[in-house]
Amino acid sequence: MASSNELISKAVMVRMLRLGLNQKTLAKKAGISTSSLNHYLTNKIGWQVSVLDKLLAPLKWDSLADIFTAANDENNVISALAA
Repeated sequence: MASSNELISKAVMVRMLRLGLNQKTLAKKAGISTSSLNHYLTNKIGWQVSVLDKLLAPLKWDSLADIFTAANDENNVISALAA
């Protein structure tokens, strides 16, 4: 079973793909370094709420609840594929 950090990372990466954003562009729009974003996305460090807040607008999400809903959706997809 994937951890919450892994699910958030997957949700963010799927959203990036859907919006045509790469890590460099997202990091710049969010005001964080590309290396920091990479560490979050590869689960080298756990997601912080303050960082997720910075990603909301560039990823066109309205609230943290949208991120967690997307992460839950990714968990459902992973579970369905594993069945």
